[in-house]
Amino acid sequence: MKIQFGEKGEVSWDVLVETLGPEELKDDHHHISSCKERFWRQCCMGSRLTLAFVVSVVTLTQVWLLLYLLSTWDATSPSTHLVYIDDLGNERHIHFSWSNCGSESDPVQLKQLQVTPDPVLIDSNITLTLNAYLDRFLDAPILASVKVERKMGWFWVEIPCVDGLGSCHYKDVCQLSPFVAPEPCPDPFPRFGLPCRCPVKKGQYKVRGGVFSIPELIKYIPAWLVSGDYYVHATAQKKGVSLGCYNLYVSVSY
Repeated sequence: MKIQFGEKGEVSWDVLVETLGPEELKDDHHHISSCKERFWRQCCMGSRLTLAFVVSVVTLTQVWLLLYLLSTWDATSPSTHLVYIDDLGNERHIHFSWSNCGSESDPVQLKQLQVTPDPVLIDSNITLTLNAYLDRFLDAPILASVKVERKMGWFWVEIPCVDGLGSCHYKDVCQLSPFVAPEPCPDPFPRFGLPCRCPVKKGQYKVRGGVFSIPELIKYIPAWLVSGDYYVHATAQKKGVSLGCYNLYVSVSY
């Protein structure tokens, strides 16, 4: 059998039919159709309803993944922090924010919390403004649950509990205080009227522009606290009664 090719190597359909014959072309077409039918039976059991179900599952999975990615890129996260113009016309960025995720009837009520500089500089001082109210006397034990996450690209990665710090559950947060009685609380706690350990007295706790030296507290800062954006979710309870729930966003820089 001899086939004559053209100048560019092409072969016309008429020549191909004449050479192979209609029966051989029909056999090839029948072979291709058989492959399609066999694939149809193996993939979808020959049912269009099954094929529609498979396509729907794949589509819904892709939609769910897209919604999950969008949900992790939260408008309240530090990566999309608040930007405003001050009285002098300068653009200011706010990374630090907090919110109450509990009830207005909780014993611990945080009315105001401001920290500067923002982001917080670990090797410097911070200025704290605080207004909180505790409606009862609290002593040990106080149960608490804390979740800490760090922003990694578009995602929030949970920091595990290491040496009692990170995303941990505590049977008694009072045991976390490094200041043990009968030793007096160190400065600046007495200066601002803040407790450094349990028990905690009922009353109003206010600090206006209080300066805290972070370098003096550096030994209490965990090793995983590197520069970045952090999210903290904390809840506390005593004898099954909720004491408070708060969310905190803070940016840290060295």
